[in-house]
Amino acid sequence: MQDKFIEQEAGPLVDFFNSPKNDVLKESHQQTFTFRNKPTNNTTIAQNRKYCQRHRPDLKRMKETTIDDLKEQVERLPESEREKIIKIWSLFSTSTPSCRHLILEGILAQCCLPQLSFISNRLQDIIRIDFIAALPKELAIHVLSYLDAISLCRAAQVCKLWRRLADDEVVWHKLCEQHIDKKCSKCGWGIPSLLEQKRSKNKASISNDIDPYLAYVTTTCSSTTLDLHYPSIDQSQPSSPSPTIPSTPNTPNYDSQDDSHRVRLSDDKISALFSDSSSYICDNSIRRPWKEVYAERQRVEFNWRKGRYNVKTLKGHVDGIMCLQFDDRKNRLITGSYDSTVRVWNLETGEVIRVLTGHTRCVRGLQFDHAKLITCSMDHTLRVWNYHTGKCITKLEGHTGGVLTLHFVDYMVASGSTDTTIKIWNFSSHRCFTLIGHREWVNKVVIFQKSQLLSCSDDHTIRIWDLTLQSCTRIFDGHNAPVQCIQPTYLHLNPITTLTTIDDDQPCNRNSRNDDNLTPVLISSSLDNVIKVWSLQTGDCIRTLFGHEEGVWSLAVDKLRLVSGAQDGVIKIWDKDSGNCMHTLTGHCGAVTCVALSDTKVITVGDDAEIRIWDFTGQ
Repeated sequence: MQDKFIEQEAGPLVDFFNSPKNDVLKESHQQTFTFRNKPTNNTTIAQNRKYCQRHRPDLKRMKETTIDDLKEQVERLPESEREKIIKIWSLFSTSTPSCRHLILEGILAQCCLPQLSFISNRLQDIIRIDFIAALPKELAIHVLSYLDAISLCRAAQVCKLWRRLADDEVVWHKLCEQHIDKKCSKCGWGIPSLLEQKRSKNKASISNDIDPYLAYVTTTCSSTTLDLHYPSIDQSQPSSPSPTIPSTPNTPNYDSQDDSHRVRLSDDKISALFSDSSSYICDNSIRRPWKEVYAERQRVEFNWRKGRYNVKTLKGHVDGIMCLQFDDRKNRLITGSYDSTVRVWNLETGEVIRVLTGHTRCVRGLQFDHAKLITCSMDHTLRVWNYHTGKCITKLEGHTGGVLTLHFVDYMVASGSTDTTIKIWNFSSHRCFTLIGHREWVNKVVIFQKSQLLSCSDDHTIRIWDLTLQSCTRIFDGHNAPVQCIQPTYLHLNPITTLTTIDDDQPCNRNSRNDDNLTPVLISSSLDNVIKVWSLQTGDCIRTLFGHEEGVWSLAVDKLRLVSGAQDGVIKIWDKDSGNCMHTLTGHCGAVTCVALSDTKVITVGDDAEIRIWDFTGQ
């Protein structure tokens, strides 16, 4: 087979020696010799497969001696010398592969150092193969998919073919898949998803008005029955939760309806407050290249790593601010203050859109989604608002002390109070029940996986409650002061790389998995100046974060970072997996009472009545 290839490749010089000028050589040597043909425009793929890898005419190779060069050199020799050279070439071309090896070995054995040096220099160029061009496209893309972003950009500068393959959508999609909203186990880099900002461009806005048929209802909680006089509501059985970070008002762009399996409600107008939003309409926008998607997110992550941000300050409250939540999709921020008001802000312009009044004392907690806002206050009540119009829809009464915290998911609202109790308000069954166990103020409650409740208290403990059994199932005891905030999340307990060992140019290993060690944990902060990480599976404290000099009031967490705010006005940004402090932000003149986090922003509020927006987009 190899001889057949050689005969097909010897054409140009055979024609040269068949010319009338070389009739003597033609009669003496009818056999062909080895040489590579020039590529032709009409060469087909089938023809290319007949050649060995080196002599494929469709592959561009490094600069070699051309046919014309050989012609000139042979013509300058005497006929006797030409005859010898052609005889050697002919014998070599007709030999079997094993004989060729022997011939070459013999030639090399007789070569002196100058000849060996010549062979070595020639082989450096001849032996080079453009393996990307030689491989099928699928294999070439698979090879390139093992490179990191920097190496891919360098590969794209080699030639047009390499650029076309290095910019292939498959390659960059795999790179995005490995790094977006997770950390690569090899290079340690993770990049934010920015999905919420992009989603806002692909969905129509929700109507700002809810039907005026919604009635103002005042409800009173007595024993275990909550008489709301609502129409009947059908509730489907919720499915098991997926392993994603649990949403709380301090996580980015919280929406109580963001679970992939949502509970459907009837079309009754009152129930619209707790229903799924059907007015979101996806826009069939043009899909952006994955390379552009990666580059945009990489720039934001680089700003997070280097601590590059712009700070914007909003003022409007006349007293300390205690709670906040924001939504990047709609540029909306809502804050609650000691001045008893709730303010709705436009994040882009910094202007106050609306002021909600009704509470008679400090507003300590709030949470909103696309349809409703629920607030809690030291006036012992919770209020449900249509924040689009500023109208209070419902007031929930039942606590005998100030309400410090709330959290709702679907039809269920949990609230914690200074009366040391936790109340669960169910808008599906129209009932309310009370959880008793804490001995001091309940500072934070979080509904976790729809069947459990997490709570922390001034009694230095954290409790896990079973909402079905209405009982406490586990107590975390480790803090030495009142526990102010808790945030459930998922963590890599044994990260392969840490922030101190990351090399920006280190290549990525595409075969590594990022979710193998993903474990549910609970992060808590206390007035004992420390942050603790607890295993929700075993109840053990697996990590303690030191750095704050005074009590830590608030936490916010996403898939990559943890943010904390303390009594001394300091905000710290932590690497969630390694526990290393990345940056320390200062600027508040008083205690930082609440922090919130998104892919591009940290928003903080404090006793100085200021709202500070730390924007890492670099714009």
